Amino acid sequence: MDALNETPAPTHVGAPRRDRGNSFPEILMAIVLMGFAFSAVIAGIRTTIAASSTSDDQAKVEAVLNSASDRLANWAYMPCPGANGEVYAPIVAAASAAVGWENDTVAIESVEFWDPTRGGTVTGDPIDADGSWGPSNSIGGTDCNEDINLTTSRTLQKIRIRVTSPNGDISRTLDIVKSNIVADPTSTTVPTTTTP
Repeated sequence: MDALNETPAPTHVGAPRRDRGNSFPEILMAIVLMGFAFSAVIAGIRTTIAASSTSDDQAKVEAVLNSASDRLANWAYMPCPGANGEVYAPIVAAASAAVGWENDTVAIESVEFWDPTRGGTVTGDPIDADGSWGPSNSIGGTDCNEDINLTTSRTLQKIRIRVTSPNGDISRTLDIVKSNIVADPTSTTVPTTTTP
């Protein structure tokens, strides 16, 4: 037997070893799949942030609207608030400071006055009238000239407040009714109370 022609016996028996690494298409496919996964995660985060911001703005609009209505309801009655509520405007605008917004996010949209003589079949007949809101509190031609002869129902004012978020996406309105409810200054009667 010739020793030079012999091949050595294999020392490792089993499947051939694969140590060739990853090919370019495999790496590219892994990057694409990871990109889709990250895109979905980022889109979900953006949606959550947007929903949170909208919810925050809605809560602030409601808070400012409630604050503005409380301020207006507790403020003194003004018989001539102006055609667009100019007299009441600074009072309600100050409510926006509570949430750190500018004053222009709160506005008075309209002012109307209750007239019990409107809506009747006979013009000016309060007995036959239903009453309705009108643009002025003129009674008998006295435009916005309130005096002691006006009854409480004739001093009613309906003021519409609008609050809009700074980005303009959310807007709400609320109507407030004010009245000049005061004691009769000509009365000399002193109220008394009795105890049992």
